[in-house]
Amino acid sequence: MAEKTKQKIGPVKYLAQVRAEGRKVVWPSMRETVTTTIMVVIVMIIFGIFFFFVDWAAANGTTAILKIGT
Repeated sequence: MAEKTKQKIGPVKYLAQVRAEGRKVVWPSMRETVTTTIMVVIVMIIFGIFFFFVDWAAANGTTAILKIGT
């Protein structure tokens, strides 16, 4: 069985490769960042409201079920 071995490189070459990869990154514009942030906040609010009602219904349902025996 042959093991796959990684060739070790020095720190200078490593940093050069990191910088080269960093130059390839396409950063979002300010408008895209703001739009995405607003969408995330809206979705968080919707999920918060949804889970509030789910929790409320589960709590009331559990209370109703437990009161049946008394």
